[in-house]
Amino acid sequence: MVINSRNKGASAERELIKEIYYSTGIELTRNFEQASSGGHDLIGLDGWAIECKRYSVASEYSKRMWWQQAVYQARRVRKKPVVCYREDRRHWRCIVPYPEHTTLFEWADYRCTSDIDLELFCGILREEISE
Repeated sequence: MVINSRNKGASAERELIKEIYYSTGIELTRNFEQASSGGHDLIGLDGWAIECKRYSVASEYSKRMWWQQAVYQARRVRKKPVVCYREDRRHWRCIVPYPEHTTLFEWADYRCTSDIDLELFCGILREEISE
């Protein structure tokens, strides 16, 4: 069975939108301008630029490359980068800057990230909303 990567990506974005909505009540939308203007994948979340990835296996190399892309996109809109990814038959994971206010490394440095589950990321979002 051949799967169109564009369709797979769009499906993953819709799936992630639902997961975040069910956990936080935050309504996100797909960024339909991303292909032409090079923006991040999901919009509607103050402070965060979300890159969404759906692959059969997420290698360390892939995660490093995704992080570089997320940082680049986030800097363009002055937001924090986050990569939300899901491997086949696995739950969503999120790569976020950590610690958030470090002076040791820049955000672009993959060593300055944490790989957390989506539930924890949604908890972070709920905390930010309540503040």
